[in-house]
Amino acid sequence: MGIAFSSAADDAELAAAYVVSHVAARAGTRLRQGARKVPLAERPLGAVLDLVASTRLLGVAQPVAEGLVAWGAGGRRVHLLRHVPRALDVLSWQAKGERCVSLLDDGVKTAPHTDGLAFAMHDLCHLEKFVDPEHHAGQVGFFLAVDGAARLPTWKAFVARFDLELVNELEHVIADMNGSAVFLFAALKMKLKMAVRRRVAHLLGRSPNEIRGSGPLDDDELAAFSQELATLLDLLALTGEVREAAMRVSTRRDEHDAALAVVAYFEELGTSALAPR
Repeated sequence: MGIAFSSAADDAELAAAYVVSHVAARAGTRLRQGARKVPLAERPLGAVLDLVASTRLLGVAQPVAEGLVAWGAGGRRVHLLRHVPRALDVLSWQAKGERCVSLLDDGVKTAPHTDGLAFAMHDLCHLEKFVDPEHHAGQVGFFLAVDGAARLPTWKAFVARFDLELVNELEHVIADMNGSAVFLFAALKMKLKMAVRRRVAHLLGRSPNEIRGSGPLDDDELAAFSQELATLLDLLALTGEVREAAMRVSTRRDEHDAALAVVAYFEELGTSALAPR
């Protein structure tokens, strides 16, 4: 559940207070590092947000400060949480142009982050990567396509064919990665490729030590991957030219035209989803 406040400014002020109080507990008198040459906001937003906007604070990275201030000014669509969200919830929000920031109490498990402060700052940094104007629409389109796929009954059957490691890696892509749409799609494709490699190795009785972590697929792996990739593209509803481009895209970034076609497709999808209704 999100915290029920009357406005984004209230939520952002609470998040800023959480960050600044935790940072201050460590920094002490070194907290204030001097006034910013150019404040991050021109109008008052709240006591703590105004401090973040006007003053450089020890340990508060620029994206964190910018995200808090922009959120307080109404420029970010954020769910404020008191818990660690499910990956599928984060996916659903991103498919609508939204992100989340969690403010966790002491004692709550925050792995792989060291504590609640690190978790909150991580969320705020991802918020800024998500709203990057160069990649925002494309990301929304990518997450919208994956969210649609994940809601299909056949998605569960698809994922169930693989090991738990793929489940964890898929959750990482949909909830903890931001950047260009083609980067996200290539990462998704690579996770599937490595999962196919592990499954083929298991079926052929190969030991874990024999499973390569990189490199081209062998004939057995390639045959299996081709089938599973086709299923993934079906689930994502990729057809025609964009499907052909998606089949060529890889993390090697050696298919420039294909990458542009994939980005254009997801950008169009995201732009449509973000358009006022």
